[in-house]
Amino acid sequence: MALSGGLEVNGQSQPGSASAPKALSRVTKLDITSRRPAFGGKSFGTAGAYEILIGTAHAVADPKAAVNAGIVDLDKAPRNAAGLVEYSFDVQILKPVDIGKGNGTLLYEINNRSNRPLYGYFDEGGPGYDADNTGNGFLMNNGYTYVASGWMHGAKGTANSLQLWAYLPIASNNGQPITGTAMEEWMEPGTGAFGKLSYPAATLDQAKATLTYREHQDDSRQTLPASQWSYVNETTVKVTPPPGADAGTIYEFVYEAKDSVVEGLGFAGMRDFVSFMRHSPADEAGTANPLFVNGQPALRLAVAAGASQSGRVVRDFIYQGFNQDTAGRKVFEGMNADMAGARRTFTNYRFAQPGRWTRQHEDHPYPTSEFPFTFEKTTDHLTGKSDGLLARCSASNTCPNVIQVDSYAELYGAHGSLNVTDTKGKPLQLPANVRLYQLSLSHNQGDAGCMDPANKVSPNPYYRAALQATVRWVRDGVAPPPTRAPSAADGTFVTVAEQGKDYPTIPERPFNSKISEVGVRDFSVFPPKEKGKYTILVPKLDRDGNMVAGVLVPEVAVPVATYGKAVRKKGFGEGDLCGANGATIAFAKTKAERLARGDSRLSVEERYPGGQAEYSEKYGRAVDKLVAEGYLLAEDGTRLKTAASLPRGSN
Repeated sequence: MALSGGLEVNGQSQPGSASAPKALSRVTKLDITSRRPAFGGKSFGTAGAYEILIGTAHAVADPKAAVNAGIVDLDKAPRNAAGLVEYSFDVQILKPVDIGKGNGTLLYEINNRSNRPLYGYFDEGGPGYDADNTGNGFLMNNGYTYVASGWMHGAKGTANSLQLWAYLPIASNNGQPITGTAMEEWMEPGTGAFGKLSYPAATLDQAKATLTYREHQDDSRQTLPASQWSYVNETTVKVTPPPGADAGTIYEFVYEAKDSVVEGLGFAGMRDFVSFMRHSPADEAGTANPLFVNGQPALRLAVAAGASQSGRVVRDFIYQGFNQDTAGRKVFEGMNADMAGARRTFTNYRFAQPGRWTRQHEDHPYPTSEFPFTFEKTTDHLTGKSDGLLARCSASNTCPNVIQVDSYAELYGAHGSLNVTDTKGKPLQLPANVRLYQLSLSHNQGDAGCMDPANKVSPNPYYRAALQATVRWVRDGVAPPPTRAPSAADGTFVTVAEQGKDYPTIPERPFNSKISEVGVRDFSVFPPKEKGKYTILVPKLDRDGNMVAGVLVPEVAVPVATYGKAVRKKGFGEGDLCGANGATIAFAKTKAERLARGDSRLSVEERYPGGQAEYSEKYGRAVDKLVAEGYLLAEDGTRLKTAASLPRGSN
């Protein structure tokens, strides 16, 4: 049972009790299989040299514990003689050799499909720990102890030393397979993932499965006859694409699956591992915790960060109550969610697929865009339900301080306006422990299948600033910069139709009205049925087609292009949005070129008649403003100003 404050009794430890029993949900063993100097032994500032520890953590979970009550199918997982569910996961720990020289902060990256993109974003040196992975040395120069662990299920023996997987149990009904309807979505038949099933098919009878296709998300589904597809085996489907299908065609396969993984246990694994690293001097075999010195914890606080998929995991982790550990303590004092929008994840479900994420074109029918969308408690006008991302942690007094950093891609493809509006589009204030920094750039910067070149303005400097602001907030009590995002209250969030009125004349790129819309979805059937639509707003644009509100990066404050949504080109589902990417639509270099094209946007020479000198001076002022306001670190501001230059061929 649980007390009103959410603390566990009957087998779960309680803070402040000298004789508190051992928690039944816990890490039992930390097996470090590799420990070596990092970065060739290089020394970093006051933190000195670093070392990298790689290994496996073993854990158990109590299906009867109240803190685990929300984990889907945990009660159907195999149990040991003590009635506990066993599982394990990969771990990596990057720490100062003398941990006492660090900054006292455990930085935990929630990995993205076993990879650690934020580590690369922060240090810009690649994913490894060798001398050539030092990059800018940001994490090490600031003395962080960096920790990551697997949370998403993977097959044992498939991970390389840089990947992080969890090895989670399969649910069953008293030893008999659980079956149920599952849905796959594929594109681009030539890719390795095409035709692969996330779960084995319970039957190879084609009559019990349906394969449809459509070119655009909103097109009617067309059934592909059984003669054009077949099972290769229980995990692979062979498909003969219909004549004329392009590379953006969406193939949707609905089938009877078996062997559902208890994916929600990955949340508990993160909770219990970080709690162990912070509070347990040794594992049950007596192996010392490397983050302890003389039996005492060397770190004072923990901050989690995640980007893209793992940014959405941050929101889910909070919403589902996992920031309360088995002793009732906060797991993380602070959390950063980057590139998340108003989405969560398809993780704590039967036949979950945590790698799926709703966009306008692809993966749209998966349950990653469901109410509640924002941190504050609101009411869903379509269902009457009231909820908020902070509801559970507020009840247990375990809410972290949160900074979320998004881009304009999340406004078009991830319903981002719902972070600061209710479901009718009315403005909301975020809670005092939450900040939203809406960047006027894009994050995912590929352009395969897109009409225009990618938006190559890097978000990394803003991630670094947000992390430092979070640490100062929870460690020193220094309030971070305020939320900076468009607002429905001041007219900087508008409807799609209103945005279209402000869009400039660009003959080769007329206004595109596509956004990822969403309503209430009924997942009792596949594909799900949708009822109603939530009000999704988009940013107001200036005469160049750039955002007028949010964190205006120097490239937008002093522009040489329009930075907007990426749109799919012919042969790739033309006209739909191109993933989570952003586009760069360059200004004409001269007035004559602009007039010849019929482009309403001023040319580069008209904007900056003083050439490079004028551009650099204005760009530098924009950088200095962001540094002064706290959205950019001084060292990154210096780097940006040094690199600023006009496009080649401009005067």
